[in-house]
Amino acid sequence: MAGPNITQLRLIARKRSAILRSSEKGLLARANSMERKLNAYLLGTFFPSLDISKGKVRNTTFNLKKINKATGLKKFIKNVVNVAMFGYYDKQFNSIEGATTNYFSPFEPTAGAQKRILDRGELIVDGFVDNLFDNNDIVKGLQQTIKNGITTEQSTTELKQMLTEQVKGKQEKLGIVSSYHSKNGRDQFQAYSRSLDEEFSKTLNLNYAIYAGGEILTTRKFCDDRNGLVFNRETILTWNHTPATWQGRKANNNILIDLGGYNCRHDLDWISYALARRLNPNIEKSKFDKKPKK
Repeated sequence: MAGPNITQLRLIARKRSAILRSSEKGLLARANSMERKLNAYLLGTFFPSLDISKGKVRNTTFNLKKINKATGLKKFIKNVVNVAMFGYYDKQFNSIEGATTNYFSPFEPTAGAQKRILDRGELIVDGFVDNLFDNNDIVKGLQQTIKNGITTEQSTTELKQMLTEQVKGKQEKLGIVSSYHSKNGRDQFQAYSRSLDEEFSKTLNLNYAIYAGGEILTTRKFCDDRNGLVFNRETILTWNHTPATWQGRKANNNILIDLGGYNCRHDLDWISYALARRLNPNIEKSKFDKKPKK
């Protein structure tokens, strides 16, 4: 098999980047769909089950017990909203695995090494998904709004409007499902991709990377200064400490996984020393390079 070349790798990397951007965009589309269903459930099923009189939600023990338990609401979110969102994540993580495997295939990883990397990837995904869906922030937010409406005996018209705006969003404000997954899930596609990159690069002795992703109006200076350049692994690792901070940097930022920080859409496209020298003849050889076996 012919060795990899920069043109080939850049094309594969761009396709993978497109998958990542599509995953992020589709996440909000799926969340919006779930918000419409959740709103329909609240107004059409949950609301009519409350004690309502003269156009107001009554401050009764019945109503308070119902919202405190929120059995039906929790079941709907678990069995409808979360099932749909989980299915989306699962599909996109599989697509990212495929795209990452395609990127590194020209470097000829063994079947055993590739299986070990993807198996470890599944453990990463399982941990992320467990944390994401064990959280009850969405339920708690809706419970609080409804409970406030009950204790103040708010009019049903006002409370329904408040819930609809909370669930579906308003103008530039995201809805409750979109907001939760944008905050806690959106960056995970890129982080998972970088995690697989790190495993493949170490296994394949690739210790040089192109800081890839291009520039847009909101590109941070940290990324702008590095975009399109090639670095060895030890230089990249210094960015965990230097600079000490930059706009968007995460607390305890892991440069190999978080790169430029929150919502960073750049990648480290790992390449060999031979390819790195074609881009930068003066690049220093990495101390992480392993000597080939004789």
